[in-house]
Amino acid sequence: MRQYSGRLLLRVPGSLHQELALEAFESGRSINQLCLEALLVRKALKGYDPWRAIEAIWQENRGVDPLRLSKDISKALKEVRHAR
Repeated sequence: MRQYSGRLLLRVPGSLHQELALEAFESGRSINQLCLEALLVRKALKGYDPWRAIEAIWQENRGVDPLRLSKDISKALKEVRHAR
């Protein structure tokens, strides 16, 4: 069986490298940590179908009145803005 070193060279556009460097600096992590997190998330989501989840949520909320929901959201936003 082949042995793997755990080292991986990844080439990305310079603009992405810049974004990653800034995010890493601001979050106190390394670019390597950010990339590792992204790869682990991708692995965790492998085979996940987001549309199935969306369909389930839609079915659960089928009876919600859209007009009532819109009014409730507007009211909540006004309350939050007023509280500031």
